[in-house]
Amino acid sequence: MLELGFAHGTSTAYIAAALQERDEGLVVAIDRRQALERRPNIFELTRHLGLERYVRPILVERSYNWELMHLLEQKQEEGSGPSFDFCFFDGAHSWETDGLAFFLVDKVLRPDRWILFDDLYWTQEQSPALSAEKAQMIPEDERRTAQVAKIFDLLVREHPAYNDFRLMGNYGWAYKGSNEERLHAADVDEAVEPSILHALTFARARERAQPA
Repeated sequence: MLELGFAHGTSTAYIAAALQERDEGLVVAIDRRQALERRPNIFELTRHLGLERYVRPILVERSYNWELMHLLEQKQEEGSGPSFDFCFFDGAHSWETDGLAFFLVDKVLRPDRWILFDDLYWTQEQSPALSAEKAQMIPEDERRTAQVAKIFDLLVREHPAYNDFRLMGNYGWAYKGSNEERLHAADVDEAVEPSILHALTFARARERAQPA
Protein backbone atom coordinates (compact mmCIF):
# COMPACT_ATOMS: atom_id res chain seq x y z
CA MET A 1 0.00 0.00 0.00
CA LEU A 2 1.18 3.53 -0.76
CA GLU A 3 0.02 6.73 0.92
CA LEU A 4 1.06 10.18 -0.29
CA GLY A 5 0.62 12.69 2.51
CA PHE A 6 -0.09 11.38 6.00
CA ALA A 7 -0.12 14.44 8.33
CA HIS A 8 -0.82 12.99 11.81
CA GLY A 9 -1.16 9.48 10.41
CA THR A 10 -4.92 9.04 10.87
CA SER A 11 -5.63 7.53 7.47
CA THR A 12 -2.41 5.54 7.75
CA ALA A 13 -3.76 3.95 10.91
CA TYR A 14 -7.00 3.00 9.18
CA ILE A 15 -5.12 1.26 6.38
CA ALA A 16 -2.68 -0.38 8.78
CA ALA A 17 -5.54 -1.67 10.95
CA ALA A 18 -7.01 -3.39 7.89
CA LEU A 19 -3.63 -4.99 7.21
CA GLN A 20 -3.40 -6.05 10.84
CA GLU A 21 -6.69 -7.94 10.48
CA ARG A 22 -5.16 -9.83 7.57
CA ASP A 23 -1.83 -10.15 9.41
CA GLU A 24 0.07 -9.13 6.28
CA GLY A 25 1.04 -6.09 4.24
CA LEU A 26 2.79 -2.76 4.68
CA VAL A 27 1.81 0.89 4.24
CA VAL A 28 4.57 3.02 2.74
CA ALA A 29 3.52 6.50 3.86
CA ILE A 30 5.36 9.54 2.50
CA ASP A 31 5.15 13.12 3.71
CA ARG A 32 7.36 16.12 4.39
CA ARG A 33 9.57 16.18 7.45
CA GLN A 34 7.43 18.92 9.00
CA ALA A 35 4.81 16.27 9.74
CA LEU A 36 6.92 15.24 12.72
CA GLU A 37 6.01 18.55 14.38
CA ARG A 38 2.37 17.48 14.63
CA ARG A 39 1.02 16.08 17.89
CA PRO A 40 0.49 13.26 17.77
CA ASN A 41 2.76 12.48 14.86
CA ILE A 42 2.62 9.30 12.81
CA PHE A 43 5.19 7.48 14.95
CA GLU A 44 3.39 8.29 18.20
CA LEU A 45 0.01 7.34 16.77
CA THR A 46 1.01 4.00 15.25
CA ARG A 47 3.00 3.08 18.37
CA HIS A 48 0.00 3.88 20.58
CA LEU A 49 -2.23 1.67 18.40
CA GLY A 50 0.31 -1.13 18.10
CA LEU A 51 0.50 -0.81 14.31
CA GLU A 52 4.20 -0.02 13.81
CA ARG A 53 5.00 -3.28 12.00
CA TYR A 54 2.48 -2.44 9.29
CA VAL A 55 3.71 1.11 8.59
CA ARG A 56 6.88 2.45 6.98
CA PRO A 57 6.90 6.26 7.17
CA ILE A 58 9.24 8.05 4.77
CA LEU A 59 10.09 11.69 5.46
CA VAL A 60 11.13 13.94 2.57
CA GLU A 61 12.37 17.50 2.50
CA ARG A 62 10.12 18.94 -0.23
CA SER A 63 7.99 16.52 -2.25
CA TYR A 64 7.05 12.85 -2.33
CA ASN A 65 7.67 12.94 -6.08
CA TRP A 66 11.39 12.83 -5.38
CA GLU A 67 10.95 9.65 -3.34
CA LEU A 68 8.75 8.20 -6.10
CA MET A 69 11.64 8.86 -8.49
CA HIS A 70 13.86 6.73 -6.23
CA LEU A 71 11.28 3.93 -6.27
CA LEU A 72 11.30 3.99 -10.07
CA GLU A 73 15.10 3.94 -10.11
CA GLN A 74 15.05 0.94 -7.78
CA LYS A 75 12.52 -0.80 -10.01
CA GLN A 76 14.70 -0.16 -13.06
CA GLU A 77 17.89 -1.34 -11.38
CA GLU A 78 16.37 -4.48 -9.91
CA GLY A 79 14.22 -5.25 -12.93
CA SER A 80 11.20 -5.89 -10.72
CA GLY A 81 7.62 -5.08 -11.67
CA PRO A 82 5.07 -2.79 -10.01
CA SER A 83 4.92 -3.32 -6.28
CA PHE A 84 1.87 -1.55 -4.81
CA ASP A 85 -1.70 -2.82 -4.50
CA PHE A 86 -3.30 0.51 -3.59
CA CYS A 87 -2.47 4.23 -3.42
CA PHE A 88 -4.14 6.92 -1.33
CA PHE A 89 -3.55 10.54 -2.43
CA ASP A 90 -3.92 13.11 0.34
CA GLY A 91 -0.89 15.34 0.10
CA ALA A 92 -0.12 18.51 -1.81
CA HIS A 93 -3.56 18.87 -3.46
CA SER A 94 -1.91 20.81 -6.29
CA TRP A 95 -1.96 20.35 -10.05
CA GLU A 96 1.83 20.55 -10.33
CA THR A 97 2.71 18.08 -7.58
CA ASP A 98 -0.11 15.55 -7.72
CA GLY A 99 -0.52 15.66 -11.49
CA LEU A 100 3.02 14.36 -11.86
CA ALA A 101 2.59 12.06 -8.85
CA PHE A 102 -0.31 10.28 -10.55
CA PHE A 103 1.83 9.32 -13.53
CA LEU A 104 4.67 8.21 -11.25
CA VAL A 105 2.34 6.14 -9.08
CA ASP A 106 0.86 4.48 -12.15
CA LYS A 107 4.29 3.05 -12.89
CA VAL A 108 4.47 1.29 -9.51
CA LEU A 109 0.81 0.27 -9.19
CA ARG A 110 -0.20 -3.27 -10.11
CA PRO A 111 -2.97 -3.81 -12.65
CA ASP A 112 -6.41 -4.69 -11.27
CA ARG A 113 -5.92 -2.26 -8.39
CA TRP A 114 -7.33 1.07 -7.16
CA ILE A 115 -6.15 4.64 -6.56
CA LEU A 116 -8.09 6.82 -4.13
CA PHE A 117 -7.99 10.64 -4.22
CA ASP A 118 -9.08 12.63 -1.17
CA ASP A 119 -10.28 16.26 -1.16
CA LEU A 120 -11.50 16.37 -4.75
CA TYR A 121 -13.23 19.71 -4.22
CA TRP A 122 -10.80 21.34 -1.79
CA THR A 123 -9.28 24.67 -2.85
CA GLN A 124 -6.31 26.61 -1.58
CA GLU A 125 -8.66 29.44 -0.72
CA GLN A 126 -10.30 27.18 1.87
CA SER A 127 -7.05 26.55 3.71
CA PRO A 128 -6.86 28.17 7.18
CA ALA A 129 -3.09 28.22 6.72
CA LEU A 130 -3.36 30.58 3.75
CA SER A 131 -2.54 34.04 5.05
CA ALA A 132 -3.54 37.21 3.22
CA GLU A 133 0.12 37.74 2.33
CA LYS A 134 0.47 34.27 0.82
CA ALA A 135 -2.85 34.59 -0.97
CA GLN A 136 -1.59 37.64 -2.85
CA MET A 137 1.25 35.55 -4.29
CA ILE A 138 -1.15 32.99 -5.84
CA PRO A 139 -3.31 33.85 -8.87
CA GLU A 140 -7.00 34.01 -7.99
CA ASP A 141 -7.95 31.32 -10.49
CA GLU A 142 -5.40 28.94 -8.97
CA ARG A 143 -6.58 29.68 -5.42
CA ARG A 144 -10.21 29.01 -6.27
CA THR A 145 -9.76 25.90 -8.44
CA ALA A 146 -10.34 22.43 -7.02
CA GLN A 147 -7.06 21.11 -8.36
CA VAL A 148 -7.45 17.46 -7.30
CA ALA A 149 -10.74 17.35 -9.22
CA LYS A 150 -8.92 18.69 -12.27
CA ILE A 151 -6.33 15.93 -11.95
CA PHE A 152 -9.07 13.33 -11.59
CA ASP A 153 -11.08 14.62 -14.57
CA LEU A 154 -8.33 15.65 -16.98
CA LEU A 155 -5.57 13.13 -16.24
CA VAL A 156 -6.95 10.07 -14.47
CA ARG A 157 -10.21 9.70 -16.41
CA GLU A 158 -8.34 10.21 -19.69
CA HIS A 159 -5.64 7.64 -18.93
CA PRO A 160 -6.11 4.52 -21.10
CA ALA A 161 -5.17 2.16 -18.24
CA TYR A 162 -8.12 3.25 -16.06
CA ASN A 163 -11.70 2.43 -16.89
CA ASP A 164 -13.82 2.51 -13.72
CA PHE A 165 -14.37 5.63 -11.62
CA ARG A 166 -16.38 6.15 -8.44
CA LEU A 167 -17.23 9.43 -6.72
CA MET A 168 -18.08 9.12 -3.02
CA GLY A 169 -18.53 12.47 -1.37
CA ASN A 170 -15.16 14.21 -1.51
CA TYR A 171 -13.37 11.01 -2.58
CA GLY A 172 -12.58 9.80 -6.09
CA TRP A 173 -11.73 6.15 -6.86
CA ALA A 174 -10.02 5.05 -10.06
CA TYR A 175 -9.62 1.41 -11.10
CA LYS A 176 -6.56 0.36 -13.09
CA GLY A 177 -7.42 -2.47 -15.45
CA SER A 178 -9.55 -3.62 -18.35
CA ASN A 179 -13.01 -5.14 -18.25
CA GLU A 180 -11.33 -8.55 -18.36
CA GLU A 181 -9.22 -7.75 -15.26
CA ARG A 182 -11.91 -7.23 -12.68
CA LEU A 183 -10.92 -9.55 -9.86
CA HIS A 184 -10.61 -6.60 -7.45
CA ALA A 185 -12.99 -4.19 -9.15
CA ALA A 186 -15.79 -4.91 -6.69
CA ASP A 187 -13.58 -4.44 -3.62
CA VAL A 188 -14.54 -0.80 -3.25
CA ASP A 189 -18.25 -1.59 -3.15
CA GLU A 190 -17.72 -4.40 -0.65
CA ALA A 191 -15.12 -2.82 1.62
CA VAL A 192 -16.04 0.85 1.69
CA GLU A 193 -19.46 0.92 3.29
CA PRO A 194 -21.10 4.32 3.94
CA SER A 195 -20.44 4.00 7.68
CA ILE A 196 -16.71 3.42 7.12
CA LEU A 197 -16.49 6.32 4.70
CA HIS A 198 -18.28 8.56 7.19
CA ALA A 199 -15.91 7.53 9.99
CA LEU A 200 -12.84 8.24 7.87
CA THR A 201 -14.23 11.59 6.74
CA PHE A 202 -14.98 12.56 10.35
CA ALA A 203 -11.50 11.52 11.49
CA ARG A 204 -9.84 13.53 8.73
CA ALA A 205 -11.96 16.58 9.57
CA ARG A 206 -10.91 16.39 13.22
CA GLU A 207 -7.28 15.97 12.22
CA ARG A 208 -7.34 19.09 10.02
CA ALA A 209 -9.02 21.08 12.78
CA GLN A 210 -5.97 20.60 15.00
CA PRO A 211 -3.12 23.13 14.71
CA ALA A 212 -0.17 21.88 12.69
